[in-house]
Amino acid sequence: MVETDMSSGPQPPGGVYLCQVNDQVSCGACCGLYNVADPSYPAMESMLSERTERFEMIPREADTITEFGKTILYEQGGNPPLPDFHHCPFVGLIGREKSRVGCLLHPLATGNNGVDFRGLSYYGGMACRVYFCPTHQKLSREIKMVIRETAQSWYDYGLVITEAKLLSALFAAIERRLDAPVKAKDILQKSECRRLLRNVSQLKIDWPFRRQKDPGLCHYMFDDSLYRKNNPTYPPKIKKFSRFNVIFRELGSGFNTISDLKSGENIVNDIIEELASHINKENIISNDWTSIDRVTHSQYG
Repeated sequence: MVETDMSSGPQPPGGVYLCQVNDQVSCGACCGLYNVADPSYPAMESMLSERTERFEMIPREADTITEFGKTILYEQGGNPPLPDFHHCPFVGLIGREKSRVGCLLHPLATGNNGVDFRGLSYYGGMACRVYFCPTHQKLSREIKMVIRETAQSWYDYGLVITEAKLLSALFAAIERRLDAPVKAKDILQKSECRRLLRNVSQLKIDWPFRRQKDPGLCHYMFDDSLYRKNNPTYPPKIKKFSRFNVIFRELGSGFNTISDLKSGENIVNDIIEELASHINKENIISNDWTSIDRVTHSQYG
């Protein structure tokens, strides 16, 4: 059972609920989930498991819960990738099998006996109950459905679903490739498309051209411009942005050499090409794409 009842609360913008999806898939990115020193899956799984176990042992009293939160933040240290983005110490693992992320203060969370303790969190109970991240409004219904239904774990899902600009740019490139809009059913009804789409989250996790000074996996998805993403850095001889500039920007890219840039474009192009070819093979006009590719790469010599 998902620890959120959407029937009685506010409905998400766009009509697609993204926060709690199923027993394995959920998102805690707006809680600052990934804003920790080590956001790798093993480290976060260990951190959240230990935190959840410790929370289950404490009395459900306001003072005790508040002290628990302070202790967690103190133990984590004061050097998160995005210092002004609050990491909530009450995000943990929820569900019958503790297999997805969620709020340990939620009334349906284990041990709370129906009592809503979210008012003790940094943003307060009202924000937790009614807030929906900008992704709900910025992404099309088709993209939201595709990402929701192809995700396999809370970790990968939370990393990519809030990357609205990255996903929009990627799907726009696929639609240009096909010269047709992409519908959710085009992907969801084909197992190979579903498999390939999971490469998008890996694209973010394993991106080899991320700048060293970039915050890394943590993403600030709010609209207050507190942490803006910078344009990619290109080799000195490159005078024009790559056709994948938006995607590269959202991945925090920096290319030191022309060879690096070519490799980065090839990685992204392969994802687009493979998805497009499996979505609708009969609409692909390979000669047109190849000629575009030649023109784009001619500037590299």
